Amino acid sequence: MGRRKKITGAGDIIASITEAIGIEECDGCTKRKEKLNNLFPIGALELEDDEREYLGTLFASNPSELNKEMQNKISSIYFRCYRVKPFDPCTNCSGVWNSFIKKLKKLL
Repeated sequence: MGRRKKITGAGDIIASITEAIGIEECDGCTKRKEKLNNLFPIGALELEDDEREYLGTLFASNPSELNKEMQNKISSIYFRCYRVKPFDPCTNCSGVWNSFIKKLKKLL
């Protein structure tokens, strides 16, 4: 059995199908794959080193409350990694922050 390739978007899915049926990838195929991966991404982006360090330190300290600076940093990391259009989450809604934190912990 062959080694599985990481699927990052719709372009990778189409490329794996065309490869399976014997169509060889050309320059045009590669460009299409990259374009589709950017338009229709799958999964989360990797954390940057500084984001990983910040979240690791934050989660290790296990704060009982998040101040505005923490909320801004957490939301900015979340929006980038999960490719979410930025919005202003309710600062008092623990459900939103618990959801952000739960998903970001999976990326660590």
